[in-house]
Amino acid sequence: MFILMPGLLLFAIIKETIVEYMSDLYNTIHPSINSIMLNRIDLGNRLKQLRKTRQFSQQFVAENLFISQAAYSLIENSQNGIVAEHVVGLSELYDVTTDYILKGDNHLIRISPLNGFVPYVKIKAHAGYVKNLSKEITTEDYEWYRIPGFNATLEHRLFEAEGESMIPTIFPGDVVITQKQNKWDQILDGSLVIIGTKESLLIKRFKETNEPDVFIFENDNPDSTEELSFSIHEIKEIMMVRGKISNVLAPHHQNGTNGKIKTMEESIEFLRKELLSITKKLNLKEG
Repeated sequence: MFILMPGLLLFAIIKETIVEYMSDLYNTIHPSINSIMLNRIDLGNRLKQLRKTRQFSQQFVAENLFISQAAYSLIENSQNGIVAEHVVGLSELYDVTTDYILKGDNHLIRISPLNGFVPYVKIKAHAGYVKNLSKEITTEDYEWYRIPGFNATLEHRLFEAEGESMIPTIFPGDVVITQKQNKWDQILDGSLVIIGTKESLLIKRFKETNEPDVFIFENDNPDSTEELSFSIHEIKEIMMVRGKISNVLAPHHQNGTNGKIKTMEESIEFLRKELLSITKKLNLKEG
């Protein structure tokens, strides 16, 4: 039979091979197809929940994505997939991470000033910061950090300190926590500030002056006693120093020395007052 009809035998073998191949292919891709469909359904349900929570209409969301309401409806109803551009747009619209849009993972933290993150401006980025003072800071521009125990606001910044002019208050490499000061006339004498000029960022001590439209700043380092003077037009921004993060620790013997110096200063002040009192008494007797 097989010898008489080799064509039929070959056809049967090919047919059986194709059936086995198709069966294996189906078993391979079927779980993937199911997974894709389930992910699409989850995505649609998640988008629908986000929209209803914010009380947005489908038309409003569609306009933000620059697509028609009908096209967006197909995404929510799990009939269409979603492109990367729309994932980013929905992330910004609902203020959630792109991972949450795609996977529903709400354990990830969105880097934003609204979540307590503060931009960190390193020394090498100081010039760029000054140049772009009028522009809004984005998460792509700098590194962002949360500070434990610190309630950050939109106007807080972190700056890496350079130079030795503010030693022993601020050391090179210290990270200074600042807050933008909008009312310059309310800065108190002796306040520690960061000045943003047209050319650089400077950490200085504010010194009150009676000169109109002039700002005077000085250093904390006793070996650098020069004062800096700027007109109001030369300064682009002033930030108050609220704290610092440092890896410099004062040696134990230095703490003891500081205590002795303070005691000596108090003794000298006491002797000065006593001497003044004696001088007054002598003047009265002579009078």
